[in-house]
Amino acid sequence: MAVRIEKGGWIAIFLIGVALIGYSLYRYGVLDFGSRKTGGAAKVDTSKPLTLPAGETATNEVRLRVNIWVGCAAGLAANGGLDTVPGSIYANKGLKVSFKIIDDWTEGAAALATGNVDMMLTTADVWAKDYAQFQDKDVGAHAFFMVDWSRGADGVIARQGINSIEDLAGKTVAFAPYTPSHFLLWNGLKSSGLSTEQRNEIFTRAVHTKDGIEPATLFAQQKVDAGVAWDPDMSDAVAKRAGSKKIYDTRVANKLIADVLVVSDQFAARNPQTVVKLAEGWLEGVEFIKAQPSRAYNLIGTIRDFNMPSDLAKTMLEGVRLADYADNLSFFGTGPDSDYANIFKMAQQMYREDRMIKRISDPETSVDRRYLESMKGKFSAASTEAPIEYKAPARGAEPIGTQRKSIYFDPNSARMSLDSRAIVDDVASFMRAYENTVVDIEGNTDSTGSHDYNVKLSWERAEAVKQYLVSKGFPAARMRTKGNGPDSPIDNNATPEGREKNRRTDIKWYANPAPR
Repeated sequence: MAVRIEKGGWIAIFLIGVALIGYSLYRYGVLDFGSRKTGGAAKVDTSKPLTLPAGETATNEVRLRVNIWVGCAAGLAANGGLDTVPGSIYANKGLKVSFKIIDDWTEGAAALATGNVDMMLTTADVWAKDYAQFQDKDVGAHAFFMVDWSRGADGVIARQGINSIEDLAGKTVAFAPYTPSHFLLWNGLKSSGLSTEQRNEIFTRAVHTKDGIEPATLFAQQKVDAGVAWDPDMSDAVAKRAGSKKIYDTRVANKLIADVLVVSDQFAARNPQTVVKLAEGWLEGVEFIKAQPSRAYNLIGTIRDFNMPSDLAKTMLEGVRLADYADNLSFFGTGPDSDYANIFKMAQQMYREDRMIKRISDPETSVDRRYLESMKGKFSAASTEAPIEYKAPARGAEPIGTQRKSIYFDPNSARMSLDSRAIVDDVASFMRAYENTVVDIEGNTDSTGSHDYNVKLSWERAEAVKQYLVSKGFPAARMRTKGNGPDSPIDNNATPEGREKNRRTDIKWYANPAPR
């Protein structure tokens, strides 16, 4: 029997169809109605002074996305909890701050993009992805404050028999994708001697998890060969699995994982002084924790929804460095040569390789230093962190990883070609992020020519690489050089291809054994 549809029914069907098409376009990113709410409303010009625009009314209320992470401790101490407590540092500044717990990183960025929060806590590496995606959707936001460095809280753990990054080839690794754990693993693999194919295979075989806790659980249950996790779960997992070890962590890669605060342009344009007050209060929270740590631990332990007992907060805080004003100045620097820019550029490379972003952005466009500049004189700019002392690794120590670089020199010379400086600059980027490492630079040749001459020339070339790095500001005491000549081949010297592979410079890196 035929069904007759009245005129009104056809209109309803048409409207439903339009709605479904609109939803599909929104779902797959062709249309993004929410992002315009923030991105199109206001843009921040970071070259202009911080002043309240005429006709605008500032607010003292701030909604701040956080995840359950101990790095938030200073902000929580300043606030007295997730919401501002009377008599707290923020209350005395006239602020009403609401910490919104959103553990999922993607949801946290979406909350900022759609105006559901005004600021978010994230890491510099994840921010590199979010910023590029925000740019594509015309969402304005800037990083403005450094919260902490991870200093041992994140690491890569592996079963017995896996002693270096190269040993991860062919193994199963658990990690949380598109998080700091992902970046820590990717960066370590990139800084090893593994080929692109071997690195890709590791990621293909990997077990993906939603956070850094589950990899530790899977590792302890012997379901994976290795995992990228965070403490205290990471250390507990190693203790439960006999013979296992930590391959490397953020005590070694001590300038790789940093938490930052990001503010939406919409909020910042209307409330610049509120942003300044929030940063000031956060720094005062850092000072409070340093002066009265036990009170800070107890405070965190009383925050019901944070699920972090005071003893756990104490343990976790030992694996981070809460950033003071001097740390902020050093981290953001005064231009493109900064720790922030170094992390940002490396992370964007990872996300571009994973096709998560379409463009490589200039780190300078993603940061706003004016809030730090406005606090000049209110906090000490002198570093409170002792400089690193370097000590030679024990004889026979196995390196964490070995990079093999094709660094070209003029024929029969130790003078680097101009195009090879970019390769050594890549080594410098690694050394900056893995500051707490000692590096061996070993020159190698093929078997053509005199053995003694090749040994001497290979050492001179290793020395040339070292001196170039010294000129970049790296201490000479951190680097050792050696000339192997033709004695450490990695391929057959009987073929042109093999000889080319043997003419290389090996960069071996070790955990710095000096205490810190």
